[in-house]
Amino acid sequence: MLIFALVVVIIFCLNIGFAPISFSDILAILGKQIPFLNGRINLSTVSSVNQVIILQIRLPRVLAGAVVGAGLAASGVMYQGVFRNPMADSFLLGASAGAYLGYTLAIIYSSFLFLWLGLGLYQIVAFIGAAFAVSIVYSLARVGNKVQVTTLLLAGLVMNIFFLAIQNLFALRYSTLPGLAGIVTWLAGGFTNITWIDIIAVFPVVLFGIVIGYFFTKDLNMLAMGDDTAQHLGVNTERVRQALLLLGSLITAAVVCISGIIGFVGLIIPHLTRLVIGPDHRILLPTSVIVGAIFLILCDALARVATGVSELPVGVITAIIGTPVFIYLLRRRKTSYSL
Repeated sequence: MLIFALVVVIIFCLNIGFAPISFSDILAILGKQIPFLNGRINLSTVSSVNQVIILQIRLPRVLAGAVVGAGLAASGVMYQGVFRNPMADSFLLGASAGAYLGYTLAIIYSSFLFLWLGLGLYQIVAFIGAAFAVSIVYSLARVGNKVQVTTLLLAGLVMNIFFLAIQNLFALRYSTLPGLAGIVTWLAGGFTNITWIDIIAVFPVVLFGIVIGYFFTKDLNMLAMGDDTAQHLGVNTERVRQALLLLGSLITAAVVCISGIIGFVGLIIPHLTRLVIGPDHRILLPTSVIVGAIFLILCDALARVATGVSELPVGVITAIIGTPVFIYLLRRRKTSYSL
């Protein structure tokens, strides 16, 4: 049902925009791209302009929203499962800020670092920044074999502020560089000027992280019962945590490269999905991936037409929606919570 809903949302959001394009034309344009079906579809009644709008502007943007939303939701499930804390996500733990700083440094020193493969190596540098930030937060919050939740959140907050401050310092210092011209707008998150190349570069990384992460879902279920119980059941808790933190950081670094920092998706989607379907990570992870994709596609569609004049950064929409949900989670946490 969720997969069907995702397809419907994609088609629906392809219709949203200032250029009116009927659903029949959209379906015809999409069907023309499907092997064995394209020969039966006649696009003579569909203008070439509409075809360019759908295939080169709207479809890459919608699919980018799906990939980024799925990636952020998946990393949120991993982080929350590792720390047994519903407040953990890539944004709060500093992975997004670390990846963003790495990406900024890669742009500034691209000629020195010989990033001749383009976005692929930008992602590597962003991943290093994300992994570095998360490792610091994890080290600060770890006491013996346990992770202190309060220390975790405080360390994540501090590292976010620190890395974003360093990033702003470099952005201001090298503001004349062409690659940093739109750095402030990109910081708010969005999919303006997204291309197929961006999606092709990011999608394999996100897919790899989600697939490998699924093999750890049974371990996450055992971790939810406590470290001692998980160890008695044969789980190497430290190794599982490290692997999932690396996977979450890899996914976060990849999506940040094309979307900027989009907060709250990795926080609210896994939590709300868990409330509906339960805490079994074998179901929670794939369900959150699809729900996250649907959510961010709809948020981006709203950002495109909300003002009627110019589009808003999608990070603004997710923040407006995510803030009251986050407050609700904080209020709920004062009573009880079971992961």
